[in-house]
Amino acid sequence: MTKMFLEHLWEYVIEHPIAVLVAVAVLYLTHITLKPLNRIRRLGDVGLFFGKPELTGFYRERQLERLKLLRRTGDLPPVFPNGWYCVCESEKLEKNQIMEITILGQFLSLIRSESGTVYITDSYCPHIGANFNIGGRVVRDNCIQCPFHGWIFSAETGKCVEVPYDEGRIPEQAKVTTWPCIERNNNIYLWYHCDGVEPEWQIPEITEITEGLWKLGGRTEHELMCHIQEIPENGADIAHLNYLHKSAPEITNGSDIIKTDLSDPQPTVQHVWDGKWEVKSEEHKHCGVMHLNQFMTIWGHKVPLTSSKLVAEQHGPGIVHMLFDFGMWGKGVVFQTVTPEEPLLQRVRFRIFSNIPWFFVKFFMTVEAMQFERDVFIWSNKKYIKSPLLVRNDGPIQKHRRWFSQFYTENSPRMMKDGSLSNQAKSIFDW
Repeated sequence: MTKMFLEHLWEYVIEHPIAVLVAVAVLYLTHITLKPLNRIRRLGDVGLFFGKPELTGFYRERQLERLKLLRRTGDLPPVFPNGWYCVCESEKLEKNQIMEITILGQFLSLIRSESGTVYITDSYCPHIGANFNIGGRVVRDNCIQCPFHGWIFSAETGKCVEVPYDEGRIPEQAKVTTWPCIERNNNIYLWYHCDGVEPEWQIPEITEITEGLWKLGGRTEHELMCHIQEIPENGADIAHLNYLHKSAPEITNGSDIIKTDLSDPQPTVQHVWDGKWEVKSEEHKHCGVMHLNQFMTIWGHKVPLTSSKLVAEQHGPGIVHMLFDFGMWGKGVVFQTVTPEEPLLQRVRFRIFSNIPWFFVKFFMTVEAMQFERDVFIWSNKKYIKSPLLVRNDGPIQKHRRWFSQFYTENSPRMMKDGSLSNQAKSIFDW
C-alpha cells in the first residue's frame, strides 16, 4: 500500500513539477511566517566595524580580539552591580538536566531536579576539580553526581552526601558553593551581591503569564561588548530617541547606522517619541520607571493603529518589564534582561508575552530588534565618560546614574588597566 502511494506521488511530482515547487514554497513561507521570532546576534554580527573592505576569516577574529582590548577605556564604574540576573529561559532547562551558564566572569551549573525545582552551583567538584557540566548527572531528585569519581552533592545545600567507594566519614569541607536563584515569569534568575547580602527585593510576578492569559510570541538575543550600565541608561537619555530612533529601519540597511541617514529631518516613515524617566518611589527605590508614548507617521501624517503606550519598570541593574498597551491590538509585556557574562560582555534577551495577534507581534519584535541594534552600534564603540557634558533637554542622565550607583559598593569588582578584576564575584553563601 505504501509502495503504491509513493509511486503515485512520484508520478505526480514528475508530471507537475511547478505545482509541487509552488506548494512546497507556500508551505515553507507559511511555516516561517507563523513560527515565533527567534532573532540571535552573536558578538561581531552587529555593532562592530571591521574596516573597508571588511575583514573576514582569521583577520576578522584577530580584529575582534583587538577591539576587546581597546574597549577598556574611560573611568569605568564597577563591572558587576548587585542584583538579580537572568541566566536561562525556563523552557530551555528540562528535568534532570545540568546546564552550563556563564555569568559574572565564570562558569556555573544550572540544575533542574526531577521534581522541577531549579538550583545553581559552582561547576567544579572540590575533590579533584572535575566539571559537573561535562558528563555530570542529576540523581536522587536534587543532587548532582561528579563524572570523575561519582561523588554526590546536594544541589540545595552544596554538601557532599556520598562518596560511593568510601564508607568512612565524609570530609566537612566536601562542599560545592550554591547560589540563590528563583524561577519567575518563565525565566530563571540568579541573585548576586558583592557583600554577601540576601536578596533586597523580589521580582514582580506577571499574573497574566502565570495564569496563561499571555503567551510567548517571540524572542531576540544579542551579545554585545560594553559596560552593563550603558544599556539601562538609555531609558533616561530621552534626547536620543528622536534622533537615533527617529526613522524606521530601512529594508536594505536594516539596523546599520553607518549606512543609514539619521540626520534626515523628515524621514518618510518616522517614529515620534514622548517619554520621561523617574524613580518609582522611595519604598521601591531599586525600581526606575520610563513612561513612553509612540506613534508612526508616513510623510508627516499619523498612521492609524500605530500608537502604543509603554511603562518600562527597571528592577535593579539587569531586569526591565516593558508593559505595552497597543490599544485595539491588545496588551503584553516584553522582558528585557541584561546578563553580565564577562566584565564587558553582556547577553541581552527580549521576550514578549501578550494577547496580541501573531503577525503584529512578529512585526513589532522585528522592528524593536532593529532599533535596539542601532543602540548596539553606539554601545559597542563608545567611551564611558564619568562627567558628561549635558544640556537642558538631554534628559535625567545624571539622575539615572545616581540611582544606578546604589547597586555598587566598595567591594564591587572593578576592571584594572590590564583587564584583570580587583576581586572575583562570589555567592552570598560563600561568605
